[in-house]
Amino acid sequence: MSDDTNNILQRGLENIQSPFSNFIRAQTTSSLFLLVATVAALWWANSDYSATYENLIHTSVGFFVGEFELHASLKYIINDGLMVVFFFLLGLEIKREALAGDLAQPENRRMLIVCAVGGMVCPAVIYSLFNWSHGSQLGWGIPMATDTAFALGVLTLVRKHIPTALLAFIVGLAIVDDIGAILVIALFYTQEISVTFLFTSFTLIAFLGVANYAGVRQPLFYVIVGVAAWWTMLKSGVHPTFAGVAIALTIPARPLLAPGKLLNKAKSKINSMQNHAGQVDVLGSRQDHEQVLKIRDYAERASTPLRRWEDALDLPVALFVLPLFALANAGVAFNASSFIESLQHPIGLGIVTGLVVGKFIGISGACWLCLRYKIGCLPDAINIHHVIGVSLIAGIGFTMSTFIATLGFDAQPVHLHSAKTSILFASVISAMLGLLYIRFVSTKGR
Repeated sequence: MSDDTNNILQRGLENIQSPFSNFIRAQTTSSLFLLVATVAALWWANSDYSATYENLIHTSVGFFVGEFELHASLKYIINDGLMVVFFFLLGLEIKREALAGDLAQPENRRMLIVCAVGGMVCPAVIYSLFNWSHGSQLGWGIPMATDTAFALGVLTLVRKHIPTALLAFIVGLAIVDDIGAILVIALFYTQEISVTFLFTSFTLIAFLGVANYAGVRQPLFYVIVGVAAWWTMLKSGVHPTFAGVAIALTIPARPLLAPGKLLNKAKSKINSMQNHAGQVDVLGSRQDHEQVLKIRDYAERASTPLRRWEDALDLPVALFVLPLFALANAGVAFNASSFIESLQHPIGLGIVTGLVVGKFIGISGACWLCLRYKIGCLPDAINIHHVIGVSLIAGIGFTMSTFIATLGFDAQPVHLHSAKTSILFASVISAMLGLLYIRFVSTKGR
């Protein structure tokens, strides 16, 4: 076969493809998509076309077969459907970190857990103090969460001023934080529970765990049983995002056979193809085509389904699911007076103080206690000043905080408006304070 790799058109596309691929996969790109969707939602909700925004997110979508009907609003589909994919990805990351990441090392795990717990408890207590004996007390879980995508995006803006290990530290911190948020959603933001559906869902998830133990690796099997577990969890009354995390924990994290043995088989197959007389022709020769497919199968069996699924979902979630969630939920209509009124409301005071001050006190204070009493330790390149910067940036609670606010105040539009406004304001303040502090510390260090 002829080699066309040197034609002008292909070389031009290759020159474009590589930079474009790097841009799409960069952490700042996912944060940029999320920011653009947020700004677009705010503009749309406060423009002359605000009615079209409300009509769109509440538009009913579905299908019917005979007398059977299934329909829901776009906002409901995004929040209770697509966001399950996001939580499924979170579950995969949690499992990987617990098995082979920072959470697998006891000294790092203790530090991350204590810091994350401090960063959750302190904001929740501050919010509760502002809203004590009010009907808005239900929103205590809102300032507990940290938006990993936005936090990492902000940190990348000052990447040359911080050690690389700090990015891994905030990822580990955010993962423990996410575990706490998921438990809070499952335990405290569930109203009526159907025991039958809940038992069915847990039975299906346990079945997936047994299948993992038995060596089942077919993705279609996990998809079909996982969708059934999600649907029964939805019908049970527990928020289905919990099902996304639970299902992720059943995904196989070990290769089917020892990677070394499979790689040796692949090398042997490649050597036999190289020793074969003539040029390898994967298009014209059926035998060569099948040999290449066998090599692909060897490589796949040497990897883990968990890592493959995590890689496959990373970009769709970052570039599609989270921006759609922001577009559907960040559209808060306000003017100067309503903005100030929202911030002065107990909900606004609790959220802003909880995210900006509570996260700072909780995370940096817990880190100091860990170091003081030798409970845990920080990586070599990180010091307490880096952790203070991270604790300020951790006040960016946009995605998860908005999600919890929607669950808690969905039936109370006034409270939900105050919560969303305060979350946006607190996230911006936290980002600015974190950036300024890190730049100040790095300049002082030099």
